[in-house]
This record gives sequence, structure tokens and C-alpha cells, in this order.
Amino acid sequence: MGMTVWISTLDDRNLSKNTNDHSMMYRHADALDVICERLNVEKLSSFFDFTDLQYNFREESDEDSKDQEDALDPETGCAYGIDDMQWFDSAAGFAMLTALQMNVGAAAEIKLNDATRRELLEELDDCIAMLRESAARNGKFHLAMII
Repeated sequence: MGMTVWISTLDDRNLSKNTNDHSMMYRHADALDVICERLNVEKLSSFFDFTDLQYNFREESDEDSKDQEDALDPETGCAYGIDDMQWFDSAAGFAMLTALQMNVGAAAEIKLNDATRRELLEELDDCIAMLRESAARNGKFHLAMII
């Protein structure tokens, strides 16, 4: 069982989910946070949303869990709603991810082989592409921690 990151955007009540696996961003979050500090941008980890993990690891009786499964939120398709999640400014996320993308190749803080570095850069590109339009519309986003 591995941890990964999914990116979602929110424009008004319009939720867009990208369920692509961004595991490299999760695995290297500590090193990426150090790069962010050096670049004077918000840390990658400051945009993590743990709502899904908290929901999946909560302790409830089997009957409570069954009731929750039967009552999926119509906007999210999950047992929790948009207002339960943490949301962050898309423009700030776009700036942070763009700074990481431009610097991760030469960053001394992160030691990666070529294939892993390429995969990490692809993940950053994927997230940047999703945030570009949301940032232009003053939207919100988060990096959902998923197991």
C-alpha cells in the first residue's frame, strides 16, 4: 500500500480531479520543501490536504461506515464534501510548482537518477498544466494525500 498525491482544482463549486499518480512528489516532498525554502516560495507540503486520509482512517462502527458509504456527496462522489476539504490559492501553487520545475534538475538538495528525475518532472508538469487555468480564474486547489 503506497501513498500518492492527486491534484484537484475548485473554481466556484466546480471540482476538477486529476487522479494521476504523483507518487514522486510525495516521496521527495521533504527535499522539495528544502528547495522551496531556498527559492523563497511556499513549501510543497503546505498544499497537502489530508481529508481523504482522515476519512479513511477514522474509527467508527461498521454501521456508521455503511451509512457514510450510502450517502456520497453529489459534488465530490466521496463520503465528504467540498467544504470538508482544505483549499489553497491556485496562483500560489502554480508559482511554487513552476519554481520547482525550473530548479529540480540542478538542485543539490535532491539526488535522483535520470529516470526518477524525469518522472518527477513529468508529475510537476502535469500539476502545472492543471493549475494554469485555475490560477488565471483565481481558483483554488489542493494536493490530496491518497492511500
